[in-house]
Amino acid sequence: MRFLVFSHYFWPYAGGLEKYVLETSARLVERGHEVVVVTASLPDLPSRSRIRRVNVLRVPCWHLFGKTFAIPKPRAWSLLRGMSPDVVITHTRFVPASFLGAIFAKRFRIPRIHIEHGATHTGKKPFIYSVNILYDHTIGWFVLKSADVIAAVSDAARAFVKHLCGRGSVLLHNAINTSFFHPVRAKKPVKGDMILFIGRLIEAKGVQDLFEAARGIDATVVIAGSGNYERELARIAPDNVVFLGEVNEKQVRSLLSCADVFVNPSYAEGLPTSVLEAGAMGVPTIATDVGGTREIIDDGVNGYLVPKGDVEALRDRIVRVLKNKRKAKMMAARLRSKVVKRFDWESTVEKLERLAQKYSSRYIRTRRRK
Repeated sequence: MRFLVFSHYFWPYAGGLEKYVLETSARLVERGHEVVVVTASLPDLPSRSRIRRVNVLRVPCWHLFGKTFAIPKPRAWSLLRGMSPDVVITHTRFVPASFLGAIFAKRFRIPRIHIEHGATHTGKKPFIYSVNILYDHTIGWFVLKSADVIAAVSDAARAFVKHLCGRGSVLLHNAINTSFFHPVRAKKPVKGDMILFIGRLIEAKGVQDLFEAARGIDATVVIAGSGNYERELARIAPDNVVFLGEVNEKQVRSLLSCADVFVNPSYAEGLPTSVLEAGAMGVPTIATDVGGTREIIDDGVNGYLVPKGDVEALRDRIVRVLKNKRKAKMMAARLRSKVVKRFDWESTVEKLERLAQKYSSRYIRTRRRK
C-alpha cells in the first residue's frame, strides 16, 4: 500500500510526535509499504529526502511562535497534486498539517486514518487557552469528524476525542524501541546526583516548575532539548542547572543511564515518549498527572505522579527519590517491566497496518460498485 502521512514537523526535529511518525512510517516501509511524509520545511534541509527509507516532502510554510505552529503556504497544495496514495494518515487535530491532510483526503476520496496525540485543551494563559478551545471545537472538530477512522495514543486521548467530536476511537499506543532503550554504561556528565529532563523547551513542558522545585537541592538539573522558551529558562535557571541543547537518540540513552531521577513536569501530554524511554531504561521517574501518563506510572508503585504546577509536591518526590535510592530503583524496575511488556512498536504498527488494509479495501469495493 501507498501511505501519505501528514506531520506538523518531522525528523530531525525530534519531539514525541515526530518520533511516533518516524517509527510507525519506517516500520510500515519494513513491512513492504511505500510511505511519503508531508511536513513543514525547515532551514538548511532539502525539500525532498529519505530518512530510514521513508520519503520526505517538506512543503513551504509560515512558521509562527518560534517553530511551534507551521501554516502551509498555498504552493503546498500544488506539490500534493498528482499523488495517489491508498491511505492518508494525519496526526493530532491541533495543527494545520492535519487540516491540509483532511482536505486532501476528502477532495480525492482517499480513506484517512487520524491519530490523536492530545488529551486536553492546551495553553497556560487564559487567552491562549480560550483560542485553543475555539480551534479544537471548529477546525479540530472537522479534522476528527471527517476521518474514516480515529485512533488515539492513550485512553486519555480517546476520552478527549469523544469529548471533541462524539466519536469512538481505536487505541494505538505511543511506544518506544524497547530493544534500544535498555541500561548501558555511560559517563555521568556532572558530579553528584543528577536530575534529568529531556524534551522540547516550551512553556507547556513545565521546566520552570522543575527549576523551582530543585532550587536548593544538592543535585544538578540537566536539561536536554531546545525550543522557543529556552532563552527565558536560561534567564531564570538557578545555579544548579546545566543546559545541553539538542541531543540524539544515543545521547538520550546515555543520559538516562546516568540519571538518578527523571522528571517530566509537563502541563499537557498524550502518552509521553520521554516517560516511556525513562521507564524502559529503569530510571526512577516522577511526572505530572496529565494526559495518559497514569497509564504508564502507577503512583507510589513504579514511580510518582504529582499534580501539574504543584512545585511543593514535585520537590517532595525528588527529595524522596534521592534520599532512598534503593526503594526508587525497585520502583523503577517495576516500571521497566511494564513498559517493555506493553509499549513496544511492533504491536502498534501491526494494528495500524490492519486498520489501513481494512479501510483501503472498503474504498476499493465502493469504487468498483460505482
